[in-house]
Amino acid sequence: MTRTPAPLTISLECCLPRITTEPGRDWHVLPQAAGQGDGRSWEHALGASALQRLRNLKLQPGDRVLIGSGEYRDADLEVTASGSREAPIRIEGVDRGGGVPRLISGWRIEQPEAGGSAVDLAAGVSHVVLSRLRIESYQFAVMARAVRSGAPRSHLRLEDLEMRSVRHGLYLSDCDDLEVVQCNVWRYSKHGFRLNEGCDRVVFRGCTADCSEGDARWEDQTELFPFGYLVNNAGAPNTDIRFEECLAANNRMPRQRGSYKNGDGFVVEENTRNVEFVKCRALRNQDGGFDLKPPVRLTGCIAIGNSRNFRLWTTAELTNCFSGWAPTGLWCNGGPVRLQQCTLFALRDEAVETDDAAKSVVTLTRCLVAATRRVELNQARGRVEIAADTLVDPSPDGRDCRFIQPRPDWDGLGDAMNSRRYPDLGYRHDR
Repeated sequence: MTRTPAPLTISLECCLPRITTEPGRDWHVLPQAAGQGDGRSWEHALGASALQRLRNLKLQPGDRVLIGSGEYRDADLEVTASGSREAPIRIEGVDRGGGVPRLISGWRIEQPEAGGSAVDLAAGVSHVVLSRLRIESYQFAVMARAVRSGAPRSHLRLEDLEMRSVRHGLYLSDCDDLEVVQCNVWRYSKHGFRLNEGCDRVVFRGCTADCSEGDARWEDQTELFPFGYLVNNAGAPNTDIRFEECLAANNRMPRQRGSYKNGDGFVVEENTRNVEFVKCRALRNQDGGFDLKPPVRLTGCIAIGNSRNFRLWTTAELTNCFSGWAPTGLWCNGGPVRLQQCTLFALRDEAVETDDAAKSVVTLTRCLVAATRRVELNQARGRVEIAADTLVDPSPDGRDCRFIQPRPDWDGLGDAMNSRRYPDLGYRHDR
């Protein structure tokens, strides 16, 4: 019997740098140098060129690089120094009245492979916090290249980074004990967040990847396979990956050639190990909302308006999830898959499809299926088992369930799809 993996837990002790009681030095940076230009205060700030030569500052554990309001044109911030567990190095934007600092370059979607990186994380860097920056018009907002020899990066925290008009937001390899918190990417041509290879013990929390913001003109120019979050299989596996309250939206490329159009919200490739999603949302992606190849666990997740809301290739367990307003609610190519207290609503073709290599069972327990053309479509040996405690609403619009406010433009937040008639069945926002 194939076993669903146990819930993934990642200790934040390994990810969160401790605050030191021994202050380091503060380096102040402005778009134009001020005073004596040695960085000791805002009145004597370093100029923007200091970002290109951070290594010359000889940063020590506990140091802070404070980047003030303004525009930093063609900045290339290379992080080469490491902090310590007790005294991380911090590189952070400071709003001095003119907004959070902006790093701006000249990348254009018409030439997506031309352009550089705003931030490069050198091999072996550890205990660094990068926060409160706005990055615009780079090929890569933050890059960490594969480490072919030497130590990987470790104990990094990326927080409150706003990235816009880029090819890739984060493109990371060999980053262990990594936290990505409240980082957002809008209008990218390829990928919002990409773990390319060798990343272990990673948490994404409260992040957004929105490929087009619903702009059809941008979608006409995106590259092949636009993805919100990609956990790739380029080399060494990525392991112990957790997504919490993240959003993937509008990953589309309508001009792809061929009848099969691809553009996914969350993509996890097959060599990844130990993956969990908690309260994540996938909205209006061209193919899969969640396209997940290894064994996974999903809790409280929402998929709306994708071609196949949940696309599962092996074993999976879905608890308190919602799938709606799409052709297919859940597509399975392996199994077994267990759905517990999930809602499948307003699906034009079927709630569950077993396809191709599916040889096992998709089980629905304490679920609600409503306003759907058919419950199942079995294209292979896989089958769907509907437990006696699952309700299939026979009414064409699902009115028997008395959902609070069923609307196809629901963004997955709030209690709109709580059933007032069957509070113990299906998805509930407050469970």
